[in-house]
Parts: sequence; C-alpha cells; structure tokens
Amino acid sequence: MKLFIPGPTHVRRSILEAQAAPMIGHRGEEMKKLLADVLPGIRASFGTKGDVVVLSCSSTAAMEAISRSVTRPGKKVLHLVNGNFSDLWFQLSTSCGLGAIKAERPWGDGFDLGNVTAELQKHGPLDAVFVTHCETSTGALSDLGGIAKAVRELQPEALVCVDVTSTGGGVKLDFDRLGLDVAVGGVQKCWALPPALALGAVSQRALERASRVPGRGYTNDFLAALTFQNEKAMTSTTPAIPVIQALRQQIRDIEAAGGFEARFKKHLQMQKQVLDWSKGHGFSILARDGFRSPSVTSIGCDGRFTMDELVKGYKAAGYYITGGYGKTKDTHWRIGHMGDHTPQCIEELLALTDSIFERIGLKEPARA
Repeated sequence: MKLFIPGPTHVRRSILEAQAAPMIGHRGEEMKKLLADVLPGIRASFGTKGDVVVLSCSSTAAMEAISRSVTRPGKKVLHLVNGNFSDLWFQLSTSCGLGAIKAERPWGDGFDLGNVTAELQKHGPLDAVFVTHCETSTGALSDLGGIAKAVRELQPEALVCVDVTSTGGGVKLDFDRLGLDVAVGGVQKCWALPPALALGAVSQRALERASRVPGRGYTNDFLAALTFQNEKAMTSTTPAIPVIQALRQQIRDIEAAGGFEARFKKHLQMQKQVLDWSKGHGFSILARDGFRSPSVTSIGCDGRFTMDELVKGYKAAGYYITGGYGKTKDTHWRIGHMGDHTPQCIEELLALTDSIFERIGLKEPARA
C-alpha cells in the first residue's frame, strides 16, 4: 500500500532495513558515535548552530514537554490555534494545569505579523507563544518570521515555541535567523522515517528559562536530555535505537542527494504539481493563498463527487489516501507531498486520480 496521507508517510526499504542493524548498548561508545553521526544533520535541518536534541517519543509528548518546560508558575502562555493539532497543543497545556489562552483563526487560515500583532495587544505579559508551523489538518502554513517579530516587539519576555511536525526535514525553518526558541517535531512525515522519535532545537534563552521552571518532569524534559547529551554524549533514557539508526541512514541519503536545500526545493516542486493540478480541475484549496504548506494540501471535493468513491478508488489501486480531517473529513481530501515521495510519484498519483474520476464521474465545478 502506497501511503500518501500526511504522515506516517512512505518509508523506503533501505530506511526500513537500516533498523535491522545489530542492536547496540545505549551506554557504550557505539551509541556515542550514533548520536555524533546524526546531530550535525539535525542542526542542518533546523537551520541552527545551537543545541538540538533527540527524544524517543511522539510529537504529542514532545509538545507537552515544551509546555511544561517553559512556563513559569503563575504565568500565562498564548496558543495560536487554526486547526485540530494547534488546538491539541492548547489542550495539552491546559491538561498540565498551565494558564493557557488561545487566539483562533478559521480553518485554512494562518498566522502572520499582522494578526499576531493584533492578538498580542490584547494580552498582558506572556511567558510563551505556541504555534503550529503547518496545521496538518488543513495544510495551512504560518509565517514564523512574522510571528517571531511580533513577539519580540510586543512581548520580549515570551518564548517563541513551534511545532514543526509537518515541516521538519522538508521545509526551510531558519531557526537561528528567525530567533525561535524551541522547535520540535516527529520524524514520520517529511523525514520519512518510522514513528518513535521527536527532534528538537532549543535556544539558550529557552534553556535558561527551563532551568527556572519546577516540575518539568524528566523523561522528555529538554533540559535534562540536553544536559545528559552534552555532558555524556548519550541520551538520558533508553532511546529508540533502531529508528536513530534509520535516521542516520536518511541523513546520509539526503546529503548524497544535494543536502537539505535540495530536499526543501523538492517539497516545493511537489506542492506546485498538486496546486496546479487542483487549479486546472477547478478544485478549491482549504488553506488560504499565501498560507499553503509545501508538505500537505487539503483539496475540496466541492460537491462534485463523494469522498467514499475516491477513497475506494485509491485503495483498489494500492494507494492509501483518506478524506480530510475532523470537520472536513467528508468535504476534502489531503495529499501528503512529503518525505521521500518524488515529483514522479506525485505525477503518477494525480494521473490515477484522473482515472478514478473518469470512472466514477466528476461533476462540473459550480459557477461563481
């Protein structure tokens, strides 16, 4: 089955086979070498020369760890919510008992300098601002540069914390240049690896803040993990060794194919293919123009066919693609043009989609 959902996405056989390397001890020299091998590539993916960390957990667990690590007692944090997963982060913060508030945009919209400036003017001092770079449920990409600028100007004490689950390893992040404080994301999307790891980048500001926050926990605590990693060149807890071995192989393959810049360009090319095809067929795009992600596109069926027919057509051809997410489940479908998919893969997928429409019948687009 060919996975084109926006994660977990297709994993190449050579990456799967890298997990079958002999097991090593997590407290020996081989583990030190494994970490040393992957850290430079992780830095390159985030666009940072600073600290990066490998956590053996889901993106959700890492997001919760960020909330617990950067919020001081009695302080408030602001969540920028524009879909299901950004709202999940807000729920994680509230479940930890934090003083979390949220600013909401409609599904398909994103955050930028203008709307974040307006939101920050409504609130008193904040400890952090949380944003989901790409809202996977909608395919909307927020402007991290604009958000960081607004926060620095209006809330200089607030940390800028980013969920990059749908963009890490596939979309340019520029962590250092933009002045971000924490960015974290799983490896099952643009990295095209099996789930089980979350990779993060952390600023010195964020580490200093975490040192003053009690009750951070330990297992996924960024400060504990980085202290152990920097002082002992190992992970603080037993890691998902096979997936880190696969990560090493993926980094080597990315470097051999032109590095992360080439990978970022490939994602943009695949996005263009999907957007051009959608426009040519008269389909609407859920994410607003100017806020569209290079990694996933949510396309509206616009009443021209039933989603069940399309999903069945994909399945019969050996492709796994479902409808939209949450409230868009029956009105949209999402194409994950990410990871190790290629422009040729996208071309084949879109040709298949055309053949399915020929079979099931496609109504003409509604006139404006």
